[in-house]
This record gives sequence, structure tokens and C-alpha cells, in this order.
Amino acid sequence: MKLASHYIRLREKLPHVAEQQEQDILLDDIAAILDCTHRNAAIILKKMNSQGWLQWLPKRGRGNRSTLLFLTPTEDVILLLAKELVERKDLHGALEQMNVSSIPDSLKDHFHSWLNGHFGYSSEVRDSKRFDTLRFPLTQPVQSLDPAFTNFSTEGHLINQLFDSLVRYNRLTQTIEPHLAHAWESSADRSAWTFYLRKGVMFHHGKELSAEDIRFTLERLKHSEARSLYRWVYRQIERIDIIDPLTLTVYLKEPNELFLQFMSTNRASIIPTDAYMGYETENQGKEAFARAPIGTGPFKLTYLDDSMCVLDAFPTYFQGRAHLDRVELWHVPDMQQQDRYRTLESFQIIHNYRLPDEAESPWHQVQQQGTTCKFVTFNLLKQGPLKDPAIREAVYAALDQRKLLELLDGDALYAADSFIRHTAINPPMSDLAHVRSLIKQSGYTGERLTLCTITHYERDALLVQTLLREAGLAVELSLLPVEEFKGERRLQADMLLFSIMLDNDTELRLIDLYKSMQNHLEPACKAAVDQFIAAALREPHREGRAGLLQSIERRLRDEHVLQWLYFKRLKTIYHSSVKGISLDSLDWVQFKNIWYKP
Repeated sequence: MKLASHYIRLREKLPHVAEQQEQDILLDDIAAILDCTHRNAAIILKKMNSQGWLQWLPKRGRGNRSTLLFLTPTEDVILLLAKELVERKDLHGALEQMNVSSIPDSLKDHFHSWLNGHFGYSSEVRDSKRFDTLRFPLTQPVQSLDPAFTNFSTEGHLINQLFDSLVRYNRLTQTIEPHLAHAWESSADRSAWTFYLRKGVMFHHGKELSAEDIRFTLERLKHSEARSLYRWVYRQIERIDIIDPLTLTVYLKEPNELFLQFMSTNRASIIPTDAYMGYETENQGKEAFARAPIGTGPFKLTYLDDSMCVLDAFPTYFQGRAHLDRVELWHVPDMQQQDRYRTLESFQIIHNYRLPDEAESPWHQVQQQGTTCKFVTFNLLKQGPLKDPAIREAVYAALDQRKLLELLDGDALYAADSFIRHTAINPPMSDLAHVRSLIKQSGYTGERLTLCTITHYERDALLVQTLLREAGLAVELSLLPVEEFKGERRLQADMLLFSIMLDNDTELRLIDLYKSMQNHLEPACKAAVDQFIAAALREPHREGRAGLLQSIERRLRDEHVLQWLYFKRLKTIYHSSVKGISLDSLDWVQFKNIWYKP
């Protein structure tokens, strides 16, 4: 790899010398270019000569000029270097090499096509044992693997591989099942929950699970100042009593029928009491833990940087060892632009991918149960035109779902008018002239409106901005990083665009959304939403809670403060050689159960 770097440096410093053109040059000059000794320069040139990259005809005598003849284009050596870097798992360095502007697009195309051949399943024999690896591409780098503070579904899925919760939700039976806790019980009013832990469960670093770890995990959540998902549940915890090393009781300030459901989420993943040990401050410990997490899950983290995340099977996992030995997730920043290289054969399992019409029969497609929904809410605390219900109603009319779906053009996209019963509807045709008339009649006089969202949703925000501007509304965008969007800055905007995952935890996620929306609702509406939420948390039956949550969305819709944009049904396709496919709550494949038929 160093030899290739030396050749590239030599060509950069001698740009006037073309291939196949003899150049008389002193060895001392080459040593200066390569920043090495006279003797090392001679060794390097000899190695390049043996590689066939150049011809070096040395002449005796310190002051005599030797003859140099370049044979190989720089771009070819850069490609070779990039491939070597990939083999060494330095994907970031490889992509930097291929990002040089002087490299022709044809060579970049060749590299990306070659790179995609690295993804998918591979197997090799090591010391008379078979070693199975699965490689996945990612469009975004992994930023945090702390279960309490993740922001994206990819990170959430990795949390599910590294950590375990006390209980698990079974999608098929719609019931809570034992996991780290083999049994539990609650008080009649659902304000006290006792958990009985399994014996012999081990963390990745060798510590045995105990009730102290559960208390540490929940206390950490309770006292966190971060605006994280389900924060309202953490704050309900009054105290945690440890009865013995494997038994504890969690006391809540008020009844919560969904507390057990919360304990099945990856936000409630159990971490060890010594998670931050060895660091001077707790903040330092938290930052380090987010990059080097320790859980009890079927895989343990063995490597993480901005370009790659490596998970190795945890041999003593309490529910049995994974079939795969290793899972590698590679960050390929421009993967979305590399669709032309993305062949089914190179991936074997692909999420959120449309199965081509010409795909052969060995390929199967799974319609996943989870759905994401993008929506817009209105900030009624900000003084401005949207305080007027008539103007909000006119803005509603401008948010044309049918046209938005046409602009997005996706096979898994559909319109709906409810989070609870998100069945597809056929949006009415919208007359732009009529919408513009409604805008004028509403009393809107051209005031500037701000639409705020996170940077990841810029494309959706631009489409919404286009629809609103076509209707005659002056709309500007405000794009914030996720952590800033969670804070007060979003409340400087008139409208907010965000999304919600409707999966196993839909009830919890909706309550979390509505509690967040209370920050920008008018007092009467805020009080009504609060009453419905309180009733839902005391309702023991799923159907009853669904009715109460629908009452909230009806109230918000009637007051024109919540508008659905579109829903996206997720899909997974996989080759018939892939066995053990099962989907978790975030609709990713569970790595533990995957195996391949030779």
C-alpha cells in the first residue's frame, strides 16, 4: 500500500512527464520528492520497476542523471490503492482516494461496481471451522450506540443486536413475553411492577446480570436531561427497590398500563452498572459508552469508526449463539447515487428496496408490518397568521397529498388519514385555482411562514415548500440537526415537519408525539389532549386505548394543527439461500437467526 502511495506522490510531483516518455533525473531529486534517504529511494524504484509501473535505468555516480519511464497511469494505481484500503477495512481512506477530481468517471464506476461485490454473505474455513460473515451497506455513519440516546432506525436496529430488554413484544400474538426477566407481576392499579431475572446471563465484558444493573439502567434514564424518546415514562419512576440479586420492584408515581410495553423497547435496554468505570467524569463515560457499548445481546461490538461497524457473535448468549460469526456494516456515503451498481446478487438481503420486475424466482419479498409516516404540525404558540383557524384550514387544502405522492413516486407510498387505522385512502383531486382562492379568502396577506424540520428530511420539506408556494404562501425552510430540533429552536417556526414509526410500539410513540405537541398547542387543546392521554394510560384494553388515541387525532385534525403527508410501507427482499429470516420491531432482519444454505 505504501508503494502505491509513493508512486502517486511521484506522479503528482512530476506532472509534466507523460507515460512512455523518458525523463533524465537525479536519484537525489526522487529521494527529496519521496522524503526518504538516497538508499530507500533506490529500493522503492526497484520495487516499482518489478511491479511494472515504471522503468528505472540507474547510472553510476552520485551526480549522474538516471532514466525514468512511467508505464502505468496514476489513476490505475489509485484504483489499486483504493482496493487495498478496502481489503484492510479502511473504507473512508478508499473513498477519499477515489474522490480525486482528476480520476475519470469510468474508473470511479469500476471501483463502485467492484466495491458492491464485497457486500452480502461470505464464508471461509479457519482452523478447520467455517467462519460466516454478512456485510451490509449503510448510507449514514453510526453516531451513537447508547440505547437511551439513538436517533435513527439503523442505530436502533444495532441496539437490538447488542442489548436485551427485560421483556419482549411478540408481534404475531401481540403479547409481552419473558426475556431477561423470566417472570413478572404488577399491582392491581399497575403502579408497581416486580421483575424476576434469569440466572447466569452474562454481559459482553464478563459481568453477570443482576438486579443492580436494572436499577442502574432505569435510574440513568430517569435522571437524564436529554430530550429522548419516552422521556415521560422515565419521569414516572418514583423508586426502585431491590429485593434480592435477581428480583426488583419498580414503583411508578401513577398507573401506567403501557409500562411493560416500554420495558420491551430498546430504549429500556439493560446496561451494566460499571458501564462508565475508568473515566474521570460521567459525561466522559457516556461519550465513550456510546462508541463502545456493552450489553448482553447476541452480538458484541468489536470495531466502530465513521466508515465501519463490526459485530461479532457473542458465544455465551443466553438464548443460544448466532449462526453468523460476524456482521460488518460499511458506511457508503454516496450509495443512494450508486443504484446502477446495486445488483441483487451482491447484497442477498436488502431493506427498503423495490424488487425489479425482471427479478428471478429465487428472490422473495416480505411486506413488513411497520410503517413510517411524515406529517406537519402547526405551532400555535407563535404569534402569526397560523393563529387564525381559517388560514390553517387553507394551508391544509394546499398540502395536496395526491400531488405529493406523484412527486415522490414510490411503490410503497400511500395516503392515510389516521395513525391508528393507517389504511390507504384515495385523496381527493385538488384544484390549484380553488386552493389559491381559499388562501386569499382566509385573510392571509403574504406573511412569511417558516417550515422547520431536521436536515435528513430536507427533500420532504422542499416538496412541501413547493406545494405551499404554488398555492400562494410565502414559505421558508429551517433545517436543524436532530438534537437542536428536540430543543426550543423548533418553536421559532410556524410549521414543523417530522415523522413517526408505527411499529410494535405505536401506542408509546403516539403518546410521546402528543406530549411533544403539547409544547405548541393552545391551552384548551393542550388540556383536552392531556386528559385523553391520562385515560389511555389507565385503560387496560388495547381497543379502548386505540379509541382514546383516535379521539386525540380527531381533535388535532378538527382544529387544523395536524396534517398527514404520506405513509411508507417498508419492504425487505432476500434470496432463497438466506434462511432464518425474521423481522424485529423496526422491520430489519434479526442477524442472530440468519444462516445460509451452502
